Amino acid sequence: MGSINRDDEKESLLDTKTSRKKNARIHNGYGARHTFTILSFIGYFHIYALRFNLSVAIVAMANHTDTKSDVNNTDMDVCPSPSLNDTKLTNKQAVEFDWDESTQGLILSAFFYGYAATQIPGGYLATKFGGKHIFGCGILITAILTLLTPLVARIGTWALIVCRIIEGLAEGMTFPAISTMQGKWTPEKERSVLPVFASSGATFGSLVVMPVAGYLCDSDFLGGWPSVFYIFGGTAVIWFVFWNFLIFETPSDHTRISAAERLFIESTASVKKATHYPTPWRAILTSSAVWAIMLTDFLQAWGGCITYTTLPTYMNKIQKFDITKDGLLMALPMLMSLITSIFGSYLADLLRSKRILSTVTVRKLFNTLGLVPAALCLPFISLAGCEHVIVVALIVLGNGMLGFVQVGLTVNLLDIGYNYSGILMGLSNFSSNIPAVFSPYFVGLMTNNHESMSRWQTIFYVSMGAYIVGTIIFLVFAKGSEQPWNKPPDKPNENYITIKQSSMTGYQSPKTRYANSYGF
Repeated sequence: MGSINRDDEKESLLDTKTSRKKNARIHNGYGARHTFTILSFIGYFHIYALRFNLSVAIVAMANHTDTKSDVNNTDMDVCPSPSLNDTKLTNKQAVEFDWDESTQGLILSAFFYGYAATQIPGGYLATKFGGKHIFGCGILITAILTLLTPLVARIGTWALIVCRIIEGLAEGMTFPAISTMQGKWTPEKERSVLPVFASSGATFGSLVVMPVAGYLCDSDFLGGWPSVFYIFGGTAVIWFVFWNFLIFETPSDHTRISAAERLFIESTASVKKATHYPTPWRAILTSSAVWAIMLTDFLQAWGGCITYTTLPTYMNKIQKFDITKDGLLMALPMLMSLITSIFGSYLADLLRSKRILSTVTVRKLFNTLGLVPAALCLPFISLAGCEHVIVVALIVLGNGMLGFVQVGLTVNLLDIGYNYSGILMGLSNFSSNIPAVFSPYFVGLMTNNHESMSRWQTIFYVSMGAYIVGTIIFLVFAKGSEQPWNKPPDKPNENYITIKQSSMTGYQSPKTRYANSYGF
């Protein structure tokens, strides 16, 4: 009799879930999920603005005079200055710190020591306690430390390095936290558009910080380069106030959301709290779909870190762009990347909703469209020599196409395991930030006291190889459907629930059976 009741309960739950999905009409018009997406966009903006402002400012801060980059122009070690920059080769603020290239690489990579360390803990904490406060406080702490950066830098090099490590520790939890919330706030039909639009704020942050930081460093406003840290740190503090009062952890917690929108979201999004059942660590860590994302993220991040953290130095030292033009130049590929990511997200959801292509095909297609052009353009940057127009075009095209990677690789976490999106984002971001720890220092070692085009050519070839290998791995191993370990034990599904017909065999709850199945 107990077995029959459990069968009836299973059927009832199935009917309830099916009915809810059928009755959940698409919610058109502006809603609470759009407010969440917009403030997430601004949050992403500050994550990257606070992270990479130093990449531009350090060109103005550092004044190392021992470099040998200009000893042999006949060997194309460096380029003559572009005609636009003939009257201003160096920034008037670049007089304060005597940091060689190796030291600069160590400073730039310091952030990522902390950032990589808190990715997985951040995912666990966000899954267990929710992402709102972790995301908000992570950005707030980074903003406060950014405001203090000019003071800390003047205390000493190691003080700045420690400050950047702490900033990384705070920001390291933000991506897993926001990914956890996106799993709860994103309906399946908008799984490309809303998360990609929000995450494009990171690209927009890079797009804005590069030229604005360049102009600020070249000005006398608030002392020149210190103004970069004051402005972006200050706006991040203001953002935190809006985030804290307008955003709620889940649709069910929201006090102003309409019933129709809540039903639409909860029909396909993650509406359960992960504390109701254990995290299937063994299943996640042995999933080929997860490893495809982690390895591809690792390899594409190597080239991305070269672009975001060290390419401004290449353009200044080798191509002889001054810091103002340098920042403006670096904004162009970010602008193209922003366009490709947003356009790609709409196109991807269209292809999926019209059933023109399967989800896994869409993800692999857009990841390939992002990585392959970036790989092919890299070696030609140094081969183009001092043809500035060609160099700029290659940088804009190659790095701009990386926006498609967000549509292919980044949102794939929600496809395969939206209930554990925070955990998966933590694993993915940990993997992607290992290169961020080493690549700036690698560039510093390669170019230390010898900034030359031949040295940078080697750096670009290594990045090209990483992009190609990442493309191949994702094509072979990526998945596009929800994985068995993502389905919670109290969700009726044959992957979890096999009702024993005889109570004599000993009935186990779905939660217990789920834990046993995955080794916990």
